This record gives sequence, C-alpha cells and structure tokens, in this order.
Amino acid sequence: MDLNDRARGSGSRNPRGGAGGGTGNTIKGPHSALTDYLQEIGVSRHFRERRRAETAAAAAAAAAQGQAQAQGQEQQPAATLEQQPTASRGGEGADSADAALARDLQDEENEEAEMADSGVGSSRMTTRHASRQHTVVAAAPVAAVVTTEIPEDTGKGKRAAKGKGAAKGKDKKKKKKDSDSEADSDENSDEADQRVGLNRSSARKGGRMKQCEVCDKRFLLRGEHEESERLLCPNCRRSIDRSQNEAAAVSKRAHAVTSSTAVPKRRRLKKTADGLLELEAGLPSLQDLCVRAIAKHVDQVESFGDISVQSLNKLCRIICKMRVLDEHTLGLFLGADRTSVVLYDCTRLTKDALARIVEMSPSVQTLALEYCGRLDAGVLDAFGVGLGQLASVQLEGAFLVDDKAWARFFRLAGPRLRSFQVRFSGFGPVAMRALITHCQGLEELRVSECTDFNGDCLGMLAAPLTETEEALQEPERLLRDSQSGGVAPWRPLSHLKSLDLGHPHLAMSSSAAMRVIGTLGSQLRVLDLSGFKDIDDDFLLLGLAPHSQHLQELSLAECNSISAEALTRFFAQGAETTMGRGLTRLSLNRCYLLTDAVMHAVVRHSCCSLRSLDLNSVDDNLSEKGLLAFAGHVLPAEEDEVVAASVVKGCPYLEEVDLSWVRCTSDSVMEKVLETCSRLEQVKVYGCPEVTIFAPARPGLSYVGRACDTL
Repeated sequence: MDLNDRARGSGSRNPRGGAGGGTGNTIKGPHSALTDYLQEIGVSRHFRERRRAETAAAAAAAAAQGQAQAQGQEQQPAATLEQQPTASRGGEGADSADAALARDLQDEENEEAEMADSGVGSSRMTTRHASRQHTVVAAAPVAAVVTTEIPEDTGKGKRAAKGKGAAKGKDKKKKKKDSDSEADSDENSDEADQRVGLNRSSARKGGRMKQCEVCDKRFLLRGEHEESERLLCPNCRRSIDRSQNEAAAVSKRAHAVTSSTAVPKRRRLKKTADGLLELEAGLPSLQDLCVRAIAKHVDQVESFGDISVQSLNKLCRIICKMRVLDEHTLGLFLGADRTSVVLYDCTRLTKDALARIVEMSPSVQTLALEYCGRLDAGVLDAFGVGLGQLASVQLEGAFLVDDKAWARFFRLAGPRLRSFQVRFSGFGPVAMRALITHCQGLEELRVSECTDFNGDCLGMLAAPLTETEEALQEPERLLRDSQSGGVAPWRPLSHLKSLDLGHPHLAMSSSAAMRVIGTLGSQLRVLDLSGFKDIDDDFLLLGLAPHSQHLQELSLAECNSISAEALTRFFAQGAETTMGRGLTRLSLNRCYLLTDAVMHAVVRHSCCSLRSLDLNSVDDNLSEKGLLAFAGHVLPAEEDEVVAASVVKGCPYLEEVDLSWVRCTSDSVMEKVLETCSRLEQVKVYGCPEVTIFAPARPGLSYVGRACDTL
C-alpha cells in the first residue's frame, strides 16, 4: 500500500470528520477545574484553531518553495522531467511537513512545560491528542500529492524518501488511531453518564440530575432520597419550609392568646464562677466583673491593695473553687493587718505554707481552714503558740491531727478561745477532756463527724455522776491546777450558746444526751443533734422540752426514733408555755414518721418567726394538707375543721424551704403557699415532678432542682 492509500485509510477511519479534513473532529469529555481555568485565560478552542491555521500555512509555504526550486533545475529527458520535479517536490514537501509537525509538537510540549512551571499545570491528554490529530490530517494531502505514481526504478535517494514517507505515514496512522479511540471512549462515557442522570461536574461528586416536581427545573441531587419524599429543588424546598414555619408561628401565637395559662419562658440559669449558687443570667455588677477578672488572672496579681472584707471573701471563694490557691497565691490573703483568714480549699497548701500564716498574719483572731488534710500536729502547735489573739478556730479535714495534739492545742490556746469547730478529725476523749478543762469561755462548739468521738466524750459535757466519769476528767484538772496544790471541781461550759454534735460515727445514748441538755439546755440558742438515731420520745418530752425556752435553731435530722405524736406534743407544749417566741430555723430532714399533724403544730408554734425549714425526704406520711399549713390552712389542736387563714396567717417570714423528694409538692400547692409566704426566696424541689415550668414565679424567687430547669 502506498502513501496515498495510507492517507485515505487514515482519513476514512474518522467517524466524525471528513476523509482528510480536521474541522469535524471534536473531543468531548468532562470539564475539570484546569480545563475551565485554561478557557478563562484564553487557552481554548481559539488557541487550537490558530495553531491549526499556522500548521496549514507552513505546509503550503513549504510546497510552494519546493515547486520553485524544481523549476530552476536543468532540463532532463522527458520521462525523467515529468517525474523528477514531482518526486523532488514531494520529498521536500514531505520533509517540510514532517519538520513542521515536529516543530508543532515540540512547541506544544514546551508550552505545556512552561504552564506546569508557572503553576497552571499541563492540559488534558485529550487536548494534546486532538492537536496532534489535526496536524496529521492537515499534512496528509501534501503527502498524497507528492508520492503519486513513483516508478520502481527510481534512484537511491527517491527510495529512501519513499521509505521515510512510509514510516511517517505509519506513525501518523498510529497516532490518529489512538486519538480516535480516546475520543470514542470519552463520547461513550458522556452518553452513559447522561443516561443515568449525571452531568459533567457531578460525575466525580456522586450527584444525579433530577427534575423538580414544582418548577420542572433540573437540579443536582446528592445523597440518598426516600421514595416517600417529594423531589424538590433547593429554591422550592426553602420556600415551602419558610411557609410551614410561618404557619406554625401563627398557630403558636393564636394558641398562646386563647390559652388560659400562657407558657412562661424557661429561665436561663448559669453557675457563677464561685460555683456556690445558681443565679439567673443577667447583667452582673461592675464589682463582680472586676472580682472575676482578678480571680482569672490571679497568678499575675502582686497585691489586692485596699479591698473590702466582702470582696476579699468572694475572691477567695472563686480562687478556691478554681483550685489555684497554692503557696504562691496564699500571700494575697495574708498580711500583718489581717484579723481574719478564711481559706475554703487548702488542698494544694503544704504544711510549710500553712505555717506561713503565723509569720505573715500574727494578729489573726478568726482562722477557718477547709480541706486542710496536710495540717499536722506541728502546724497546730505553731498556731497555739504564735497566734496570741486567736479566738475562733474552724478546721475541716485535719485528719492528721490526733487526740493528744488537740489536747496540747487547748492547753496553749484554750483560755482565749470563744469558738471551736472541727470536722473529720481524730477528736476523742483526751481532746474533749482538755477542752472542758481549759476552754471555759467557749460560746460555740461544733464537733461533727469525728471518728473518735464516743459516748464518753458526750458525757463530759455534763457533771460526772460516777467515779469512772470523774476519773476521765480528773487528770486534766490536776494538770491544770498543779501549781495551786489541789484539784478544782468540775465546771460546766457556762457561756456555751451553740452546740453542734451532728452525725457522730458512734452511737450516742439517749440518757447521756438528756444529761447534757439538762446541764446546758437552758442557755442554748442553737442545738444540732442530727444523726442521733438512739434518742427517743423521752429525750424530746422530758429532756429537751423543759430546757428549751431560749432555743432558736433546732436540727433533729435523721432522728427516726422520735414518733410523730411526740413531735406534735413537743411543739404544742412550746406554743402554750416556754417556747412562745418560736424557732427561726428547723430541720426535720429524713424524719420519715412526720405527719400532717406535726406540720400544723410547727406552724402554730413558729408561724411568726420561722425563716428556714428543711423537710427533705419526709414523703411517707406527709400530704398536701400538711404543706398547706404554710398558707394558713391549719387544723386546731383537737378539731378536724380547717381554721380560717385569719386565725393563723401561715409563715409570712419564711425565706427558704427544702421540699426535695416530697412528691406531694405541686404547682397548685406552691401557688397557695406563695400567697402567704411573701418573703420566700428559695425553694428546693429536687425529685418533685409535679413542680413544673407553670409553677408560680415572682421577682426574687428561685426554684433549685426543678426538672424543667435542668433537663
């Protein structure tokens, strides 16, 4: 097959173009981001057409130059003259076309390399194949004209030119076939994508072309689509959702207007930085903002300067809550002029840091340390020796201080102490004996949840009755009176006004408690016997009732051995005789035997003085009738009729009440209670599902633990 046949065969295999033309060959395929960018900067169809025109012009110029050279040669025989210009012209024309093709391919490769270096990247392979295909087709007619009817016996140069032209034709045919096959595959891929609903941009993203049911526009759908849902384009979907939301808002407003009880807005609660109270979110004061800013950057503060005691206490609470109180920040709360040191969390303070209190604040009169687990006997001795004006001590969590260390401390600082409070420590009989002997001026005593506090310690608060009890206290009195040569008799704590012995770890007998109340009860204002599970009705009626004429605060939490009848008689006797002024604070926490009659007796006794009441978990026998006693619905002592609210006005001075786990508490009960208790500020309702968002509210009143506020 000669070059003409190869050229015609190459042109006939193009299903979309002409036999030898390049204008009908179009390559289709998905557009990439690079293709779009090249089109924006001008490297597109116009660029390829310009290159094609330049290639055709170069081929025509080469053919004209070859024809001019052939006309200037010498005359030869007729047979030779008819072929030699053609052959010469064909060989030179073919060489010129091949050179132009090579230059074109080289220029294209150089241009792609420059684009890749500049960050644009190379063009798609289909574009390069298309450019080569157009070049080959444009050069094919020239080769066909030049190589027609070349005889078998031509010269060596002519045979070489023919062989070279045949090789070029094979290469061109192979490139043309590759380009056609790639174009065919791209076209078949496009047609398959259109059949399944994919467009060129969504083929790589997993989208599908769908038709909107409302506006009949085609849109790209990505993700899964359920058959039950309507096919809507984004614009139609937004329009329908907006209409539905507007209709729902109109319906909600109409329901709120027609409803008898409008739904109040849920109160937004936030926890303050000190973490102690839950307050309504509002605009804090400038002082609170400054205090919080200082607490946040306390590591950069050198001194608080002239600051009030209230602000200093608030700063200390916040810093202790953030667990940043250590030996470096401790100095901010100490000073030579400090008379009160109150630290709410001493977890990160070493014993050396605690001993610095004596050096930096020797004039301290009130010392309160919580979670002071690293405080030992040596530091306690330093407090007793170095703090000469110490009058009030409150230590919680000092479990490294044993019984004998407390006794040494009382010998050093006992005569000047007016208040002593200790929790979670090794406080036992030796310490209690030293306290009774050396702390005669004590006005407030609290020994709570101490592991070594037993019945003997409790009996030391009363006069010794037996030789055994006398022997327990005599050694300490002998040590005190050693210089006088004799042993002074036992003396009670005659100035004691507040006694808190709550939650002992060991059992306390009811008889010992009666002896203590018989000795100190008439002078007590505050009494806390929480957790005394062995005290019974006799203690309440025979021991406490006759000696409680000055009692203002009483806690009998978890005293389950006292019956409801005894409680009713206790408050009834107080209302008639000695306890006419009533209690200001009462705790009956976890007294499961409490009934409605007890609540009515409490209100009759302390209706005009009660400010705080704790009824946590007294749910077994208490009903709404007992809670309504706060609103003035009080039963007389021996009648079943409800007395009018004008007879007993409920508890108008009540400020806080704990009704947690009292499930008879409801919105209707709270509404009636609030009508009478105008000063009520805090109501704890943990575990009360009937107290909902519809509960009555007013400025200054807060519900703590309400489910609708925390869920």
